[in-house]
Amino acid sequence: MIADLVVTLLVFRAGGTYRATCPEFGVTASAGTVEDARAEALRLVRRRVAALAGEGALDAFLADAGFVVDCGVLRTGERLVSATETTVTVPL
Repeated sequence: MIADLVVTLLVFRAGGTYRATCPEFGVTASAGTVEDARAEALRLVRRRVAALAGEGALDAFLADAGFVVDCGVLRTGERLVSATETTVTVPL
């Protein structure tokens, strides 16, 4: 079966470096721009998918990770709906 795979990319900045993480596949990539970090993380996801497919383990991985067909694409049942930076006051 060939299908589009929807994954989550979370991008963080520390100084002048951006880090993109795909929690579904456990990959992280760093780069000097948001776009480069995202592109590298997606490259790592594609490489992981290819490796799993080559091992004959892709279907089992996707099932274990909770991927289901939704509107013609594969996505996890758990979807990111919000990411917020929030301040919490702590006594020091």
